[in-house]
Amino acid sequence: MKKKILTFLIFLATVIGAFGGITAFADVDIEECDKCFRDTVNGILEREDVEGNTLKATRSPVYDVNLEHLGFIYDFDTARGSGYAIIICDRGEYVAIEMLPQATSPYADLNAEEQYVFANVMSYFKATDGKLCHIDSGELVTEQAFALLEQNAILYQGGGSTAPEKVNIVVEFKSIYSEDDYEMSGRFPQFCGSGITSGCAAVAGGNLIGYFDRYYEDLIPNHSAGKLEDDDLFYYGVANTYVYRAIEVLYEDMGGTENGISESSFKSGLEKYCSRKGLRISYSSVKSSGKLDYAMVKSSMKSNKPVVLFLSTYNICDAYFSDDKDYLDYLVFSGNHVMVGFGYRDIIYNMPDGSRPNNRFIHVATGFGDPDEAYFNIDFRTNVVSAYGVNIY
Repeated sequence: MKKKILTFLIFLATVIGAFGGITAFADVDIEECDKCFRDTVNGILEREDVEGNTLKATRSPVYDVNLEHLGFIYDFDTARGSGYAIIICDRGEYVAIEMLPQATSPYADLNAEEQYVFANVMSYFKATDGKLCHIDSGELVTEQAFALLEQNAILYQGGGSTAPEKVNIVVEFKSIYSEDDYEMSGRFPQFCGSGITSGCAAVAGGNLIGYFDRYYEDLIPNHSAGKLEDDDLFYYGVANTYVYRAIEVLYEDMGGTENGISESSFKSGLEKYCSRKGLRISYSSVKSSGKLDYAMVKSSMKSNKPVVLFLSTYNICDAYFSDDKDYLDYLVFSGNHVMVGFGYRDIIYNMPDGSRPNNRFIHVATGFGDPDEAYFNIDFRTNVVSAYGVNIY
């Protein structure tokens, strides 16, 4: 039986600011951050079927790359393990930008005099004596590296926030002219990273090897891929320590850094990983004439080949489909990202005015902790740099 987490005990971690005093937070509302955290954790842990009625959390401030107060990170414990959530203030709204119910905080090894700096999803730094540093080595971020970092960084609203834009669309239609749905499994891998910086490509690789781990069990050692249910659909399991370790190895194989992972490094790193397992990997482009070819995407998935998407600006959509209205709640991100698609939903509507608009979705593992799966609209506010059907054999 599912139980909501009703009682929260939140403790403030004492963090020393850049000038030696206790940091004051005048603009980011602590109560609103706490409320967003409670609401997010309630929903996530209920879906994960975690029982209990008390959750203990420690709240610590996080800053943007300009060392403006951005929000808080909450380290929490449940009966199932430890996790963390990062809540930021985006133009006065409070958003759970990163949420991992079973993972260690990327700032766990920092001391009380170092500020936690959150650049973007899976991109972490620290500040020492008011200077931005790489979180692992402690080296200062150079001016050139900072200029590149700031372009894709989430900044506090006073600095021109580039946090995801929310776009809510309601499609009111007369009827459905045609609808084509396909899912490669009952539940596909929905992994995210834990403690790696700018590692979305490694996480995407993790979701790919997670999918093929069903057929080649040594791809993720000691991890059970999932199970075949009575409906003859395979349901993949959730991430565990062995999954996170495999993603860390992929990150190393891909030469991951704070500046991200290139497409060529993604390919060569995944090939290196598979080669050690005695396996090969192939990539088949699903673009034609410079554009994503939706028919090729569909064909790839029906041939048991997930599709990896390299994106520059992109959307993820929480969709609710009904008989006369579809509710599409988008988050639109700037910057680069890599996601993997394991299904599609192709809808053509009959509208009251006689028109027939088309929404073409790919069902993706986002690489985020929340949401870990969503729809990606290939025609809405996005640029598909590259896309490949992937086979491991």
